[in-house]
Amino acid sequence: MFKSLSLGLSDTFSKPLRAVMLRSLGLSLMLLALSGVGAFYGLEYIPPIGANWGAPFIDTVIDWLSGAIVVVVLVLLLMPVSALFAGLFLEEVAGAVEARHYPEDTAGRDQPFVQGLWIALKFTGLLILLNILALPLYFIPIVNVVTYWGLNGYLLGREYFELVALRHRTPDDARTLRRQKKASVFFAGVGAAALASIPLVNLLTPFFATAMMVHLHKRFSEGPRSQKLG
Repeated sequence: MFKSLSLGLSDTFSKPLRAVMLRSLGLSLMLLALSGVGAFYGLEYIPPIGANWGAPFIDTVIDWLSGAIVVVVLVLLLMPVSALFAGLFLEEVAGAVEARHYPEDTAGRDQPFVQGLWIALKFTGLLILLNILALPLYFIPIVNVVTYWGLNGYLLGREYFELVALRHRTPDDARTLRRQKKASVFFAGVGAAALASIPLVNLLTPFFATAMMVHLHKRFSEGPRSQKLG
């Protein structure tokens, strides 16, 4: 697993992935910037409450708290939004990693664009929903790290491993292999979640997770003879 992690990190910054990464990062940052501007603009329409009670400081507190919540939510959205756009280029990323390290192996089969888009949308929605539900725990020291790494480690490990495995296997075979190797897949996902816990750097998480899972899947497939689609 550690070798897969190391290779995945190296691949993330490799030349073949730079163009794809820049396109995805550009789209992610643009959407986040527009969302942030829209959210802060919307805060201006919150009606004053404290002034009516003769306590204007209440409005100041509400403004600060609202702004802080917007910032926290935007930080939490960095990785899910990046995952959404990176999902559009996942096949390209996985193919580049396979070509770089396993040129003699049978190339994986790219998933149809519409199918890849639907998977990316579902996964992004799930990431956002579960992280919002876990938001109260993120304000508790130590508990926040355990929760974030555990929750997102499971989600990232499961999703990216199966997406990579689907390039070489049927859906049932991909799920079966992931369940058989669930401990390794989970801890690989925790490695991706650890990277995702660093603001801005977490924009790279989907690329790192994809590259890492390519290597992990190859190792589980016992070398160059990965199982083909039936």
